[in-house]
Amino acid sequence: MRKVCVVTGYRSDYTKLKSILSGIKEQEDLKLQLIVFGAHMIDSFGKTVDQIEGDGFPVDLKLTTNIDGNTPYCMAKSIGLAVIELTGSLEYLNPDLVLIVGDRYEIFSVAIAASISNIPVAHVQGGELSGTIDEVLRHCITKLSHIHFPSTSLSAKRIEYLGEDPDNIHNVGCPAIDFIKKTKFVGKENIKTLEGLENSKLDLSSPYFILIQHPVTTDYTRSGPDMKTVLEALQEIGIQTILIYPNPDAGADEILREIRSFGIRHGKNSVLVNKYKNIPFDSYLNLLKYSSCLIGNSSSGIREAHAFGTPVINVGHRQEGRERTQNIIDVRCEKQLIIDAIIDSRNKKYNIEEALYGNGHAGAKIAEILSDIDIDKIINKRLHFEL
Repeated sequence: MRKVCVVTGYRSDYTKLKSILSGIKEQEDLKLQLIVFGAHMIDSFGKTVDQIEGDGFPVDLKLTTNIDGNTPYCMAKSIGLAVIELTGSLEYLNPDLVLIVGDRYEIFSVAIAASISNIPVAHVQGGELSGTIDEVLRHCITKLSHIHFPSTSLSAKRIEYLGEDPDNIHNVGCPAIDFIKKTKFVGKENIKTLEGLENSKLDLSSPYFILIQHPVTTDYTRSGPDMKTVLEALQEIGIQTILIYPNPDAGADEILREIRSFGIRHGKNSVLVNKYKNIPFDSYLNLLKYSSCLIGNSSSGIREAHAFGTPVINVGHRQEGRERTQNIIDVRCEKQLIIDAIIDSRNKKYNIEEALYGNGHAGAKIAEILSDIDIDKIINKRLHFEL
């Protein structure tokens, strides 16, 4: 039986992995192993390892690898610590394959540990552009990986341009779409019955926004001022808003500090009716489905929001270069531009028929390919490119 070790470091990559985990469990000739590390283990960011276990996925190993701090140096140190911890874990589990998703620095450490240990790496969502250090890391992960599962045809072509063997590139679509297709959606009036939203202060008879603003790691000193700009724009609009806390990257402390200052300045008049460290993905999707607008710079605005036609005000350049659907409004981080974009998006829902990120069967396809692939033929990589 082929052992597939899936490694997840943060809530955003876990949401892409859920359907893959289910697909692997359903393959009779695959044995699922699961390592959880990084931000999943941090209390201040929701300790989302509990959610993974609550979803019915047994965790083989839990690793604490994030260095406390708020600079790129701390991120770099965290990569080093994670490589050490992950290498020992992989030696212990002895998997036949390692599977990872995305572009975060935690995932880069997995690719290093596995590839240098002669364990083939399967990488989901390679070939995308994202406008920060994440893009550099994504392409580095591609070069350290042996099997590629891009989410779009353009991403697949980029991976081929990077010199990867076309036979090992499989455009299967985005696994997050699988989960959306299978999610049970409630009526808007029942949102507060969902896990994690029971104590929400939302007035469901009125419109609401979702705000997700992350640091831009290549310009992390702007994180606090940019968050202040977005918050003050929302306060001027005056629509109730649900805030979801940022990634634990360089600049996150400044964002959290600005959120606290905003609360002090505006008190009971604040448009932020609830702030969450984390929301279960199915609850979040229900929240997104009925929201009037998603604001910030999260990849969720690029990927999940289009499934519901939800307008997205994409602030700044964090998602620069990503493939887009027509519900995205890109703006610079300037208060009046954000206000104008929000006003322009009012009362809009987009009917997006384009299946940019696949048809909802990525997880099962990935598991099937992992079951059938000849590992001996992929472990010795060479540049597959002719001048």
